[in-house]
Amino acid sequence: MLGSMLELDANGWAVGIVDPMPVEHAWSLVSPEPSSRVDAGRWAHQARTFFGAIVELQDPKSYPSATLPLADAGVLEIRRIATIDTEPPSRVFFSTLPLDRAPAVRAAAMRGAEAIGGAGFDVLVQRGQRLWQVQDAAPGGDPRAPLAVAALIASVFLAPILPPGGGTLFGVKGARERLERLGWR
Repeated sequence: MLGSMLELDANGWAVGIVDPMPVEHAWSLVSPEPSSRVDAGRWAHQARTFFGAIVELQDPKSYPSATLPLADAGVLEIRRIATIDTEPPSRVFFSTLPLDRAPAVRAAAMRGAEAIGGAGFDVLVQRGQRLWQVQDAAPGGDPRAPLAVAALIASVFLAPILPPGGGTLFGVKGARERLERLGWR
């Protein structure tokens, strides 16, 4: 699902069924937190403080009467502070749903934890309640942007990251190291 085809309601929540993305095409994050809330202010602070980036929701979300959607999706615009005057923001699609609705992703995450001997990630996956996914490409944007968004979400929810196609899990530190190797400073 691309952000341009995303239908939203008056609260900015995705309308219709939000299915998990295939592991091959998404950065998948297993969160211990059950909440589907996108706290735009916190996300913006985390992005600026830890990733040298500015982020903004393409379409704002609201949570009247403290209600939350079961599943949701949106588009995050992200750009590095260092290039704010020279590069347009990249648009990155993300989604979230209860982890129990994505057994294939949970299984891939467990394999990723086992590939590194557990290292505590196995416990995090077992405790996981919510799946956050970031589409692996930002059409026409910075190819590093999806990893930066995944790192941002991981930092907010303390969620391990499973890269597109599977493999070993890593955390925020591993994501920051990958971003630095790719020149995201």
